Amino acid sequence: MELCTGDKIMHCTKILNAIVVGVIGLGVFVTPLFSQDSISSTNESGGMGYSLFGRNTIGLGDLNEQLTNKGYSELSESFFLVGGGGHAILNSKWIIGGEGYSLLGDEVTTSNFNSSIMLTCAFFDVGYIVYSIKDLRVYPLVGFGVGGMNLKIAEDVESLSLDEVLDNPRRGVELSTTGALLNLSIGVDYLVNFSGNAQERGGILLGIRAGYMVSPFKGSWTMDDVELSGAPEASMTGPYIRILFGGGAVSAK
Repeated sequence: MELCTGDKIMHCTKILNAIVVGVIGLGVFVTPLFSQDSISSTNESGGMGYSLFGRNTIGLGDLNEQLTNKGYSELSESFFLVGGGGHAILNSKWIIGGEGYSLLGDEVTTSNFNSSIMLTCAFFDVGYIVYSIKDLRVYPLVGFGVGGMNLKIAEDVESLSLDEVLDNPRRGVELSTTGALLNLSIGVDYLVNFSGNAQERGGILLGIRAGYMVSPFKGSWTMDDVELSGAPEASMTGPYIRILFGGGAVSAK
């Protein structure tokens, strides 16, 4: 599969933005159309666990500007997302859960240095099922969490001896920043029921989520716990699309 790199980054970012806005807009539009009658009249509870895969766009404008001013190549704003999560369904309506994942950026090379950036995030999620029919559920979701961003710049070498490392230990730097995050999304889940029992259903979970990750409070950059002056504000804000694949079970009373 062709990745969003180089000159294609801006084009892919616009496409991702358009898809996310479209999905969220559709969710906002159709939610009032679904009455509470569309939610199962029985009291259902259950649990789901799943892996997460997708693409996330993070704005790195200020950071990229400072990197290019120093002769480094721009970092890609498109990230591959991989992680996992789970949630419980309570009283047929509420979703309570959590998720954690990593955002992996492409590595770029400038002269004799390789640069890469990675983010890690963890969230506590609360959602409300606005539409449910059989094993299909539609829900808005709000996540409260924290995230960290790591920028690594290392010398591009094939091999090193211990003497070379000891003679020149500063062959690269790793900068980091952390901050609070807010996650807003619309999700659609479908449970492929293999149990053959209408009251106790279980099987494979397939789902999709589209939304925005927002960084309301931006952190400062540090290196080995030393705060760096003159560094740009770090924002972990941007749209995403995620695919859910896992399993779970739901029981009706």
